[in-house]
Amino acid sequence: MYSIGQLSKKTHISIRTLRYYDELGLLKPAKVAESGYRYYSNEELQLLRHITALKELGFTLATIKSMLSKPEQRSREAQWKSFLDFELAAIAEERRRLDEMEKLLQTARYALEMNGDIAPDDIFLFIRALRTPPGQRDSFFARHFTAREIQILQRLPDLSSEDPRTMRWAQLMRAAKAHTQEPPDSAISRELAEQFMEIAMEWFEGDEQLIEKYWTLIRPEAGGETKVYGLDADVMAYIDRIVDAYLQRSEEEVRDGEEG
Repeated sequence: MYSIGQLSKKTHISIRTLRYYDELGLLKPAKVAESGYRYYSNEELQLLRHITALKELGFTLATIKSMLSKPEQRSREAQWKSFLDFELAAIAEERRRLDEMEKLLQTARYALEMNGDIAPDDIFLFIRALRTPPGQRDSFFARHFTAREIQILQRLPDLSSEDPRTMRWAQLMRAAKAHTQEPPDSAISRELAEQFMEIAMEWFEGDEQLIEKYWTLIRPEAGGETKVYGLDADVMAYIDRIVDAYLQRSEEEVRDGEEG
């Protein structure tokens, strides 16, 4: 027989916890002396190990008590299956929830990098975007792009993924937002235009027609909502101006080189 102190020392479970198990009717001592001291046999020791193992599997104490209270083997087997299936389903749901939370936090991290702040409305926008059925995006792609173009678009980074390209885009967008009033021929505008062109050609695999088609489709309508986070009408207009100026200068440099 083990005193409660000896059982606690042997199993590394606190006396307070053992008393709580007794109160719950989960682990009753084999004997309670007139003095009130609790004593446990090897049977209670094995039962305690069983309880500890079930806790490691994630079961609550109430569930464990129910599981251990069924004497019939067939009934216990069915109950085991039921509880295990329930726990597996709960873990799958928790994994899904954590995955969504990770994507939401990742999106917020990039939004912060892009804007220097996060508005509450942005958080709700991100949540809606994450919960948009995949089929809705697939349907949009199918209506506007060829199979090859869709493959390219599907490889684009998005704000919910841990992709270094996304951080690069967020930092570039922040710079663009800060300089929308900058003349297209200024040094900073030329540098930003070069970066936008480099990203566009890299991400869209050199397909200039696809770049133009995609850029046109994501452009906000007059007075309409932004279709791609960060790319509002003012920012897109600035990018248009600096890229047009960049391309014009490139063409002039080519002509001057040919004439020279």
